[in-house]
Amino acid sequence: MKLSFNKPFQYSPSGNGGKKKNMFYGAGPLIFKRAEELRNIISSAEQIIWEHLHINEWKLKFRRQHPISNYIADFYCHAIKLVIEIDGDVHDLEEAKINDQQRENALRDLGLTVLRFKNQEVYYNNKLVQKKIAETVKLLQNSPLGDGGLQNSPSRDGGLQSLFVIKIGGNIIDDEQKLLSILKKFAAIEVKKILIHGGGKLATKLAEDLNIPQQVIEGRRVTNADTLKVVTMVYAGYINKNIVAQLQANGCNAIGLSGVDGNIITAHKRFSNNSPLGDGGTNSASGDGIRNIDYGYAGDIDSINTDLLQLLLEQNMAIVLAPITHNNEGQLLNTNADTIAQEIAKAFCKVYDAHLIYTFEKAGILSNVEDETSVLKELTYKEYKELQGKQKIFAGMIPKLDNAFAALQTGVKKVIIGKAENLSDLINGNSGTTLIYE
Repeated sequence: MKLSFNKPFQYSPSGNGGKKKNMFYGAGPLIFKRAEELRNIISSAEQIIWEHLHINEWKLKFRRQHPISNYIADFYCHAIKLVIEIDGDVHDLEEAKINDQQRENALRDLGLTVLRFKNQEVYYNNKLVQKKIAETVKLLQNSPLGDGGLQNSPSRDGGLQSLFVIKIGGNIIDDEQKLLSILKKFAAIEVKKILIHGGGKLATKLAEDLNIPQQVIEGRRVTNADTLKVVTMVYAGYINKNIVAQLQANGCNAIGLSGVDGNIITAHKRFSNNSPLGDGGTNSASGDGIRNIDYGYAGDIDSINTDLLQLLLEQNMAIVLAPITHNNEGQLLNTNADTIAQEIAKAFCKVYDAHLIYTFEKAGILSNVEDETSVLKELTYKEYKELQGKQKIFAGMIPKLDNAFAALQTGVKKVIIGKAENLSDLINGNSGTTLIYE
């Protein structure tokens, strides 16, 4: 890949001629001029790869020296958003390595997959290079990302369009740079999509500023009447609309809603929850060794208005949903965002090929909680119960995993759990843990 000019990053939103514009991701005239010059130059290694790509078994169109934002890709296929780079010896220099990594991160933020090979690999291990390209192409062709005709056509296997239901947590909401990066990746998903978000620390800070005491039991906020006002203002107000504004800036037409709007989610007040004694709190205990926890105005879901949501999805709008619901009697309720994501995915599994992605701070489910690299690529229900029995599953993950396997059992096509920063790779199956119900 050739770094061309140091101009500010531009994102070209879709619209009239959107696919053509998106093909270049806001590249300027100087980038186009330099790309045209480079097309008249081809190295021997590039020639070998071009002979393999120009007319290929997958019937995909690849382009040489293609402008992408501030960069020029050696080879690019827009249908599957794949960049292939062939590097000479100059790329072994330390400065070049740093630049290559920066470029690769920028491309991945655009939702692109990058394959990089050295000249020597092409000369002496060309069969392995071609095999790697073929494996990647096959993976991306089966992925709902990209321009492969999946946005407005049935899926390849089930006859249904794909829907991604993605939940991001408070740790991402609290980090502005991470949030912006993830929303770029979300905007690049070219199938129907719903984003459910949590709240982060902003609601807690605002409550503290207003001298409203906060109580958290077993990781869940106790929502008293004053706290309910705060979380409604923060979740359904600032956070929701900020996310929508950032998506619009990335060419993604989005609408921000709560469960109250359009009667999208009705719920009932969770009056109490039985929990063993000895874990803190001031709620009263019953005589059989358990206590009743009153979570205040927390809501458990009764119904999902799929008709309205589908109407918006069919208009190719991305939906951003805040976790505020209501009980049809005028009472607002604070509802767990993980549960909302699960229930929406379940509600749509007969209409779409529903994929559910839970993101959190870990790269996936770990076989060893002390080892961040011990990510399980796949986890069956049987394996999950075995790990749980051996107390190798972090306690805070158990409700999330129980919900996820319940969603698979009721027809959700796929559930993936992983780090939000790896959203594109989660969707492509290159990161995180994929849950399998057997």
